[in-house]
Amino acid sequence: MAVGYRSILQLDDREDAIRVAKEQFRSWLVEMVRDSRKSVETADWDGPGTYRLGPDSLLTVIEQGEEGLLRLLLEYVETNEHGTWTTRLYATSAPGSRRLKQVLWFESEGVRPDGSPVQPATPRVVRRTLQAVDAFDGPVPVLSEPRTVRLDDVDELISFIEDEDRDLSVVVAAPVPGVSTAKWAQAIGSLTREAVGCASFFVLEPAAADALNARLGSTHAVPTGAVRTFVPRVDMGDWADARRHRILTAKTMSEALKPNLKFTERLIRAVATTPRLNLLDADLPAELTRTVRVLQRERIKPESIGLDELAQEPSVEVVAADVVETPSPEDFTPSWLDKLKRLVGRIVGRDTIDDAALQAIADKFDQQEAVAVASAKNAENLQAERERLEDQVGDLRRQLEAEQLERALAEDSRRAAEKKTRSLERWRAERADQFTHVDEPVMPWETDPLSVAEIVERLTDEANFGDILQYVELTDVEKAIDRADQIDAADPSATYASLFWEYVLVLRDYMIECVEHGFSGNLHMYLNSSEVRGRKCPTQRHKAGESDTVQNNARMRRERTFPVPVAFEPSGEVFMATHFGPTPRDQNAPRMYYAADVAKTKKAYIGYIGVHLTNTRTN
Repeated sequence: MAVGYRSILQLDDREDAIRVAKEQFRSWLVEMVRDSRKSVETADWDGPGTYRLGPDSLLTVIEQGEEGLLRLLLEYVETNEHGTWTTRLYATSAPGSRRLKQVLWFESEGVRPDGSPVQPATPRVVRRTLQAVDAFDGPVPVLSEPRTVRLDDVDELISFIEDEDRDLSVVVAAPVPGVSTAKWAQAIGSLTREAVGCASFFVLEPAAADALNARLGSTHAVPTGAVRTFVPRVDMGDWADARRHRILTAKTMSEALKPNLKFTERLIRAVATTPRLNLLDADLPAELTRTVRVLQRERIKPESIGLDELAQEPSVEVVAADVVETPSPEDFTPSWLDKLKRLVGRIVGRDTIDDAALQAIADKFDQQEAVAVASAKNAENLQAERERLEDQVGDLRRQLEAEQLERALAEDSRRAAEKKTRSLERWRAERADQFTHVDEPVMPWETDPLSVAEIVERLTDEANFGDILQYVELTDVEKAIDRADQIDAADPSATYASLFWEYVLVLRDYMIECVEHGFSGNLHMYLNSSEVRGRKCPTQRHKAGESDTVQNNARMRRERTFPVPVAFEPSGEVFMATHFGPTPRDQNAPRMYYAADVAKTKKAYIGYIGVHLTNTRTN
């Protein structure tokens, strides 16, 4: 999933956002001129207009002002063999505004040569700007580097986390036992690259970690050695809200940390995904939305041709008369006359310069002017429609977020009811003289994961999840991790993560029934059986096979062929047709493919957790 970039910086009221924007953008362009890898040849520009800075580099400058309010757009577009990259810097200076007086915001996006989106890196101009001026999201500082939090700083950090108006993510790194805070902060610094401007990172000293977790409570605490991303609108004490604030566990952090104290590219992207999406999905404040739309409308205004003014110039009339009536070699140089002839020939189609030719040129200009006016009107209508659709998308996004949260809560309730039913069924089956039902204790592996990436961690953690790994194994960890990131990016409420973990537990209970209690059917039969006691899920969530089209298509079949132990299959891989899906209606929803080996290894092997694979109906 390609995630774009946006960063909103509120400057000190005493700053001038327009001046800062021009200075930092120009410095960034000068830096690229010195970079031999870039196509930028000059950083010279002055005032509104479009500037060719190199063969594949274009700068557009738009300014607009009204009483007490100045607006600016700087847009740089670069094309190379990898695609087209666009970086925009908006600036607004409104000293008379009540809240947003001096604001900068950056946007960036990338498109491959085939037209598909690609994730852009954080524009270097953002870090340069943050190093040059202080920036904030309300009271929360927007930092270019991690900040160390001591015991005396905990109250301030709590205020940042709980601030109801922030849109910036607050990322908190808990200390690692035996590792100095300075070294850990250095390592966390390498993690921030793709999230600069979208999140502020804080590294806790041990005493500060204890104090912070005491304030956060069990729902929102940051475990030892872990990193937790606090997205906006935190609701302390609410377990449902805790799902929104993703945790990278100590195990994940340690496995992704290289000897040079830098984290892997995969983890850097994973940490940046939630803060980026959060800012991209959030509604811009009304003042900033207005600025964007005013500048967009300014951009599509047609430039005046000015033919009337040109016709009124006496010098033009004299030249025209001379050309028509007394074209003498003494008055015109041959090159001048040749150029004029070529121009007339290009527009009219003949070289003769006379009244008819000039009238034809005038008619042509009138025609083109009419076309330009009509195009401008059409552009205005399209801009108005674009703004209407943007507002509609915002409304739909808010509805979707509310429905996703409601769905997550409903799934929690359903799983609790399912657990209660299983417990009652077991009590009924086993009661010889026991007449009081007692709820079974919650096992550690029955808690919901906060992300699909956490499922991958659990399925590689023998110490804490050995009861699961005895019967279920993930066969391709690296591929699962990459795919997990894509799912988590599209599912901030972690609904898919909860459902996939439920399917893992269903697989585990199914294998127990087969291996230890003699059940002889496949998993679909298990889900429909009233005789087994294990965990189940709705049968609609399980697919016992693939269509003939998929099975007979070489490419689709290859996509569903995954590694397994040679003890199960001597070739070391097997085609997996059986799979789980969170919803039977969404043909693009993620899937989990598995193969169960009841006879030999007595394990179920998960070959894939990820976005929907190719079939005849998916995009």
